[in-house]
Amino acid sequence: MSKTSAKCLFIACLGAMMLAACSTTPVGLDLPQPTAVAETFRADMPVDPRDNGLTWAQEDMLRAVATEYKVRGHGPLVISYPQGSANEDAAIGAIAASRTFLYEQGLDWRQISGGAYDARQQDNAAVIFSFTRYRAVAPDCPQGWENQRPDFDNHHSARFGCSLATNLAAMISDPRDLIAPRNMDPSDAGRRQTVLDHYRAGESTTSERSDHESGAVSSVGN
Repeated sequence: MSKTSAKCLFIACLGAMMLAACSTTPVGLDLPQPTAVAETFRADMPVDPRDNGLTWAQEDMLRAVATEYKVRGHGPLVISYPQGSANEDAAIGAIAASRTFLYEQGLDWRQISGGAYDARQQDNAAVIFSFTRYRAVAPDCPQGWENQRPDFDNHHSARFGCSLATNLAAMISDPRDLIAPRNMDPSDAGRRQTVLDHYRAGESTTSERSDHESGAVSSVGN
């Protein structure tokens, strides 16, 4: 074999090796991912035996509870009253007012449930509001970068995608979305029937728009 032929054969083999490296199945694509763990949210509302209705401080606390529940709450919002305490009657009255207040804040009656806990020997036992929410957990990113030399086995760096996963864990509104998708909202049956009626009558199924909804910026110069 001549030197030219050997050189061509060497180049061809080198090219085949490079192509094989490029086409190798990527190894270890289990990129860092954020996750979430369930935890119990709890808020204690002290009730004075002399209270009659909710105080402003109690309303502020309930407003914060309602906001947190609507954003991150899962399962029922449980209201527990102190059974056997000196302020049990006042606590039960506070619960009734609290349920009405929470309903006014946008919670459905069916989202609220109740219970009791043993509060004997207590004078001003608290009404407890609790529900399940999720806390985002960022992946454990390694410190520093390993040698970034060419890797023909298609291995990636252990830090690859770690910053993105950490940012996602810090920004996500409801961490439970990291575990499972949300349920779909119920469809608008009334609107669907309206569209079908227009379709069957051969009419336009699009919503009517007024002149105020025009996309024109200005009519000057027309």
